[in-house]
Amino acid sequence: MSEGNKQSFNSNANGSPNGHKSYRGEYYYGENSPVNEGDMEELDLKQLFGTIMRYKWWVAGIVIGAALIAGVIATTIQPIYQSSGTMMISQERNRYTWAGGTDLNSMMSSSFGVGAGSRIANEIQVLQSRTLAQEIAAKIHEQEELPNGEMFPVLYLEYPDRRTKITESMLASRLMQNMTVNQVSQETDILNISYESPSPLEAKTIVDMIMETYMEVSASQQRQRAGSAMDFLEEERARIQDRLAEAEENLRDYMRNTELVQVDGQTQAAIERVAELESQRQEVQVELVAVNSSIESYESQLNEIRPGLADQFAENVSSQLENAQLRLAELRTERSLILQRNPNLRNNPESEPQLVQLNEDIETVRNEIREITSSVLNADDSDVYIGFLENEDGGVTDRIVELRRNLIELKIQESQLSAQEEVINQRLEEENQFFDNLPENMLELARLRREVDINEQLFTEISTKYQETQLWEQTQSGNGQVIDEAVLPGSPTYPNTNRFILFGFVAGLIVSVGTVLAKETFNRTVDGTDKIRSMGYPVLAVIPDFHEYVTDRFNGRETVRVDGRSVSTSWTALIDSISPISEAYRRLHNNIVFADPDKDYQTILVTSSRKAEGKSTISVNLAVAFAESGKKVLLVDADLRRPNLNRLVGEDRAPGIAELFYDKATEEDAIRSTAAPGVDIITSGQKIPNPSAVLHSKKMVEFINELKNEYDHIIIDSPPYGVITDAAPLIQHAADGILLVAQFGETQVNELNHTVENLQQIRADVLGSVLTAYRYKESRDYYYYNEYTYDSYQAYEDYKEG
Repeated sequence: MSEGNKQSFNSNANGSPNGHKSYRGEYYYGENSPVNEGDMEELDLKQLFGTIMRYKWWVAGIVIGAALIAGVIATTIQPIYQSSGTMMISQERNRYTWAGGTDLNSMMSSSFGVGAGSRIANEIQVLQSRTLAQEIAAKIHEQEELPNGEMFPVLYLEYPDRRTKITESMLASRLMQNMTVNQVSQETDILNISYESPSPLEAKTIVDMIMETYMEVSASQQRQRAGSAMDFLEEERARIQDRLAEAEENLRDYMRNTELVQVDGQTQAAIERVAELESQRQEVQVELVAVNSSIESYESQLNEIRPGLADQFAENVSSQLENAQLRLAELRTERSLILQRNPNLRNNPESEPQLVQLNEDIETVRNEIREITSSVLNADDSDVYIGFLENEDGGVTDRIVELRRNLIELKIQESQLSAQEEVINQRLEEENQFFDNLPENMLELARLRREVDINEQLFTEISTKYQETQLWEQTQSGNGQVIDEAVLPGSPTYPNTNRFILFGFVAGLIVSVGTVLAKETFNRTVDGTDKIRSMGYPVLAVIPDFHEYVTDRFNGRETVRVDGRSVSTSWTALIDSISPISEAYRRLHNNIVFADPDKDYQTILVTSSRKAEGKSTISVNLAVAFAESGKKVLLVDADLRRPNLNRLVGEDRAPGIAELFYDKATEEDAIRSTAAPGVDIITSGQKIPNPSAVLHSKKMVEFINELKNEYDHIIIDSPPYGVITDAAPLIQHAADGILLVAQFGETQVNELNHTVENLQQIRADVLGSVLTAYRYKESRDYYYYNEYTYDSYQAYEDYKEG
């Protein structure tokens, strides 16, 4: 093998021998290859796409199969239905009455916690709490049946198996697991409550139950808190009523015994002022009791979260605020006494300059208190508890912040009430000094009348508050208000059949592409010219698969009659010289002739890496191509083990090489003409026991070399060199060039490599390779390099039609 050709198999990436360039499986001179390094990235993407397209039916089959399987799975899964309803949560904030107002709602909300709403986050926690779930579970266990008469599916351990019921505790856990509560948006106080169940009616029923139970529980809690306030007010009313009866009895007895019936006007005015002050003090004391009760409740909740946390929050109430509240209490008490002495000023306060000045001073102090309170409520207290909150979950954090705010508000109100009580006590002490200067009998009468007036006023106030509280308790309906009741779902939310099918489609696509890429990775067959080129093997010609041609032209027959002989329909260069397959053989002839203009390839040996790759068909058709150019050609069937040339050309197997070698026939007898003009043939002859000995003999080499004097070209059909090395002497000493045949879709790359290595070992002059049985649309070329390769069969037909 020459050094130039040897390099063609090792270093020429384009696969062209002797420095020649290749194009579409052929070699030409003077032009650059259409594929350069700058296009490699594009080609890689094309190879990926091309690989998928080559196996598109695999991909389509796996994808469709996976989608169908996913759809079948979706139909076998127990469907789950979801129903939802919406409810608005009342968020009435704790109110602080700056002017010291004592209306019922303010007192009940800020003191006893009655009617005080929580943040939405807290109410979500309540709705998702085990306590509420247990209430609903108890109802379901008691009710058992849905409105349509069927049992609640949630009651059963494994629905639709109805043999085993679950306990109430397990039912509560299942309710919590299947229930979802979300705030519709941050700007609203509306919650969306949903529940999932295998029964659409159960999903709807349980959502309605959740909203109904929440309102019942919240209303019950409010009534329970209102009951605590009513108990206190009832006790106070009974106590004051007893005191009033006693005071009235004492007054009657004294007036009867002393015959004094009234006091003077000044004393009466003093009595009325004292009564007013006592009434105010009693009212303040009632509110203080309520506020302190609520403070204890909130502090207990904070200390449950973390001991000592309540004491740290309580320190937020500053001494500056206490001083301001004390001044406010003094001003309000003074204003109250002025109005008590002059009731007409209530409707016309501007007529009294002192009252006007008092109102201005009160408003100034109020504004000061507002500023101080706002700063206290908005303080982040980072040194106190922020580090602690960062270690807690969101629900606990929200709860702590809410409790902190409520506790500070109550502490502020407690401070105000205490200051007000202190001022009232001071004024009472001043008023009582007036009675010390009265005559003894008048002093006693004034004292007794004062007791009666004070207790009457207190009894009236307490009775009014008790009746208002009782009415308020009866009108409570809970914190929630249903906006949209749950609706009966018409279709299941799970499984979503379309989503399952989509998932199956995607999964199938991934699996199919992975399978195809794996198959392609381990595919070692020669399935395109690019694979041969990538290994550095020159491709002299690509011979289309002739089976479709034979089927169309000869109805699938294997032989036809030509010049009295039964020749194979694969001998297309003879029986149909204008076919695209014949044109491919002419292209092979031209590439051989012009492969090296300085060398005459007179003897060409055709071999392959394995049997049945088309080397015999190449031999007979190439012989016709040479003969068409006016050359005299001899075909030699040197494959003595599996001879095939005689069948293709329609000649008998003997006499042939075997008979010549053993001198059983003359050269004139062995060399026979064929149906192709200018083409003679020497067949293999009869089967012999040692074919290798014949081909390795010096006599055989000399015989071939002698025939060169009689023929322009000798084409030897040898055994497959990848399997048998019988033809080695002929390759070394008789052949001018070697054609290596590879069959499309059958020849293995490793076999081809092995054959080439063996040929290199004996320095064979390999002209190049020929790819047979090529099916363009099944090849890698069809998808990968469709700019540079084409279906020569179709192209030739298109050219003829044009």
